[in-house]
Amino acid sequence: MGPLPGGLRLGARIRAALDAVGPSGLRAAIQAFLLGPEHFRAFRLLAKVEPMLLFPQDRASLSDLDRMLVEPGDIYAHLPTLFRLTRDGPRPRVLELGTRSGDSTLALLLAAKAIGGRVTSVDIEPCPEATARVKAAGLAPHWTFLLSDDLGLPWRDPIDHLFIDTSHRYEHTLEELRKFEPFVVPGGVITLHDTTSHPEVWRAVESYFRGRSDIEVYRYFHNNGFTVAEKRG
Repeated sequence: MGPLPGGLRLGARIRAALDAVGPSGLRAAIQAFLLGPEHFRAFRLLAKVEPMLLFPQDRASLSDLDRMLVEPGDIYAHLPTLFRLTRDGPRPRVLELGTRSGDSTLALLLAAKAIGGRVTSVDIEPCPEATARVKAAGLAPHWTFLLSDDLGLPWRDPIDHLFIDTSHRYEHTLEELRKFEPFVVPGGVITLHDTTSHPEVWRAVESYFRGRSDIEVYRYFHNNGFTVAEKRG
């Protein structure tokens, strides 16, 4: 029989159902068959990995930053890290490559506002949703948005925090690091999203920073992956 949706074959689903029926009962066996072994395992781990999804928070009582953090998304678990790396540095000069809907932008802007900094965001798309969210949050005075291909952008300014979340292609990410990392000051950081879900991004990080004694790299595997490269002062 050919592959079923998700690339999982019937035999694998039957084995997953048989493995589940003994310890967990008929309902779990049906779930295992319908989802397949990999998705069933992920489903079973949900309550341990991200209990927030099962216990919604009262958004009305939360701060602006916390309200962002309880809205599940492809980067939401890393927004506190973006915020604290910027605010606690302090790292007031932020360059964001890749904006899209503005999740990371807002986290960086909230931090920049707290320390009197500024975020410059660059994207090849106009990002109207991000622009609307920034304005609605009252953060526009701290933001510059540039509609541009980042590799074609003239840049000569020092950077305290460089954040990259763009094409996820190896060569493009490598070129972004080559172009902008030299402007990151000692004590600054380079952060990249999707270093788990897009292995080519992580490969670019490994290639670029290999042998660098002035860089300490920290890797987070959850929520699509996130990497921090800290430039020693």
